[in-house]
Amino acid sequence: MTERQRTLLHLLVESYIQGQAPVPSGMLAQRLRLSPAMVRYELIELEEAGYIAKPHASAGRVPTRQGFRHYALSKLPPDLLPQATLERLALVLSGAGERRETLLVQVASRLSGYPALLRLRLQRPSRIRQVHLSSLGGGKVLAVAVLEGGRVREARLDLSFVPSEAQLTEAEGRLRGQVVLEPQGGDTPAMRELFEALKRAFAQDELAEYREGMGLLLGEPEAMDPAFLRHALELFEAPGDEPLTPPGGLNVRVGEIEGVSLVQAGVALGEAVGELSLLGPLRMRYPQALSVAFGLSQVYMGKDRYAS
Repeated sequence: MTERQRTLLHLLVESYIQGQAPVPSGMLAQRLRLSPAMVRYELIELEEAGYIAKPHASAGRVPTRQGFRHYALSKLPPDLLPQATLERLALVLSGAGERRETLLVQVASRLSGYPALLRLRLQRPSRIRQVHLSSLGGGKVLAVAVLEGGRVREARLDLSFVPSEAQLTEAEGRLRGQVVLEPQGGDTPAMRELFEALKRAFAQDELAEYREGMGLLLGEPEAMDPAFLRHALELFEAPGDEPLTPPGGLNVRVGEIEGVSLVQAGVALGEAVGELSLLGPLRMRYPQALSVAFGLSQVYMGKDRYAS
C-alpha cells in the first residue's frame, strides 16, 4: 500500500465512522486536494485489495473488516489521555477500596461510550473459609463459598443423586475453618461424589468479571440489526476462554465475531491478572477506545508514569 492510499483509506474510515454512510469520492478528493480521477483510481486499487467496498453502483465506498483492522492497528501505540485526567483517575481508584474494579468498568464505559468488561483471574485460588449448601431439587445443589477477605463465590453442583438435608448438613460441618475439598477414606459413595463436585467447582483458578454499559450499544445504528445485538450480548455475557492479553499489552480484535470489535488491555494487580475490554461495532471509535483502555489499565496497575 502506498502512502497516498494509506492516507485515503484512513480518511475514508474516519469519515464513515463519523457519518455512518458510504463516503463519496468527491469528498475525499476535496479533502485531500487531489484530482477526482486520481482518487477514483486509488479507490479502485484499495477495493481490489479488499480494504473497501462499494455497496451500490451509485453510492460511495465503505470500509471492509480488513480496512477497519488496518486503520485500528495504525493507532497503536495510542495517544495518551491527558496527564491531569490520569492523575485524577489514579486518586479516585486508589481510594475506592473493594469497589475499585466496579468503578474501573464504570469509568471505562463512560469515557469511551462503549460497554466495558473486566475479567480478573487469581494466579492462586483463594482459601475457602466456609461453604453453605442448599438443595435445588433434582440432584442440583447451590454451593456458596466464603473466601478469605470475606468475598463470596457461588457454584451449582450437578449430582447423580438427590442429597438429603442430613448429608448437606454433614458436609457443611466439614467445610468450616481450614476447608479441605477432599473426600475422606470412610466416606459413602454419595459423600465422595459431593466432595469431588465441590473440588471441581472451587479448586480451579478464580475468575471474577465486572460489566458496565451494555445499553450504550442501543444508541449505535448497528443496533437496528438483531444479529448484531445478539452477537454483542453473547460476547459481553460470555467472552470465552481465549488467553488474556498480557499485562501492559493491547489487543484489537476487529470483526472476529460478526459485526463486533473488541479493544483489550492487559492488567495485573497483586496475585490477579486480567483484561479490560471495550466492545463496539466494526464502526468503532478506535483511537478513543484504545486511549481509554490503555490509560485506565495503566492507572489500575498503579503505574507512576503513563507511557505508551
